[in-house]
Amino acid sequence: CEDDLIPTAQALLEKMKQRGANIPIAVDVVCGKKFDANEPAVLKDVGDVADDDMIFDIGPKSAQELADIIMKAGTVVWNGPVGVFEFDQFGEGTKTIAKAIAETSAFTLAGGGDTIAAIQKYDIFDKVSYISTAGGAFLEFLEGKTLPAVAILEDRAKQ
Repeated sequence: CEDDLIPTAQALLEKMKQRGANIPIAVDVVCGKKFDANEPAVLKDVGDVADDDMIFDIGPKSAQELADIIMKAGTVVWNGPVGVFEFDQFGEGTKTIAKAIAETSAFTLAGGGDTIAAIQKYDIFDKVSYISTAGGAFLEFLEGKTLPAVAILEDRAKQ
């Protein structure tokens, strides 16, 4: 747990509540004791996670909640897997998200190296509306921030 981020999380939850919206929070997770390709996956409700557990994925209930949200959305921005999908036993959450993105009629944007690796692993390249190799820059562009390289290109286009 990142205790220093709890006030930020609480403020975000309250802000969304005031807007009549919410932030989905995992109700179940997939844990292990060590980061290893052969580590057994153990499904737990979030209240049952022990101090020595490492959370490596969201559980099936949480993944389905996100998939349901994706299926109702008009636009989906995907920036990052929800689990350590490189290890199959910790990849079901990301696989569920990828399947939902592939099946939704929404406009879908995906960015970042890990996201692209998940898109490749679950073979949904042709189902994503737009894929960017940029991760952080992709999100900054969507936020409307000025990206130095884009600014230079725009300046040169005006000349």
